[in-house]
Amino acid sequence: MGQHSGTPSTGSKSGLYVRERITPSSWYVIDHPLPSQVSARRLKSPRPKNNMLIRPTEEELRDFGEPDFIIYNAGQFPANRFTKGMSSTTSVEINFKRMEMVILGTEYAGEMKKGVFSVMHYLQPVKFGQLSLHSSANVGVKDGDVTLFFGLSGTGKTTLSADPNRQLIGDDEHVWSDNGVFNIEGGCYAKCVNLSAEKEPEIFSAIRFGAILENVVYDLASRKPDYDDVSITENTRCAYPIEFIPNARIPCMVDRQPTNIIMLTCDAFGVLPPVSKLSPEQASYHFLAGYTS
Repeated sequence: MGQHSGTPSTGSKSGLYVRERITPSSWYVIDHPLPSQVSARRLKSPRPKNNMLIRPTEEELRDFGEPDFIIYNAGQFPANRFTKGMSSTTSVEINFKRMEMVILGTEYAGEMKKGVFSVMHYLQPVKFGQLSLHSSANVGVKDGDVTLFFGLSGTGKTTLSADPNRQLIGDDEHVWSDNGVFNIEGGCYAKCVNLSAEKEPEIFSAIRFGAILENVVYDLASRKPDYDDVSITENTRCAYPIEFIPNARIPCMVDRQPTNIIMLTCDAFGVLPPVSKLSPEQASYHFLAGYTS
């Protein structure tokens, strides 16, 4: 996949036209929303992002104005691999000057999600001096203790943060500031492989009308999903609004500093013991080394 900060307006965007515009949405920057809009050739393309971003109220929509950031999703349209700097027919381009993103050659909804996260990795530390995190977060109902779960995809961030005894702040993308922790998004993008009501009841119950399944095989007659079927890919997903989790904290922020920081390694090589209590210096080293972040 080619990913660079070129100029989409003079290359990949020149041959596109917009068929569908999704309801505007936003994501949080320094505790307040950054208005954005997704434009696409197919209506199904922006829908997962509408679930995952923050959905404005009717009052906010009336005063929405022009978006601060636009995502052009043309996943059906291949990138021209003969273009300078392009290595394949799949391309995700971000232009910070124009505040635009163009997606070509892939209909995977995760490209919009991680594209927004890439933008935040630039805006938060460079523009606002805050730390953007690939982590989930929740907070204790009784004591208000905040826990961060760092980890790569598939290590358990979504599963472990959806705790029935704690309030969910978010499952994947957060910002840690001097004032506390807040969720960039307004929804979740959960893995569905081998999902069951017994193992992950909160996530299983969140998959209902309004949620969007991706890469999941289902019975055409009964419309029942088969979460054990990985014939398409093991990367089966569901995008749902965070309020589909009963104990979600709305708005998704807390004005307290984290008490517990857990790094989920899913270590298959035996570099670390199954459970390790790290000193601040050890935690800093492993975080900066990228082993769990």
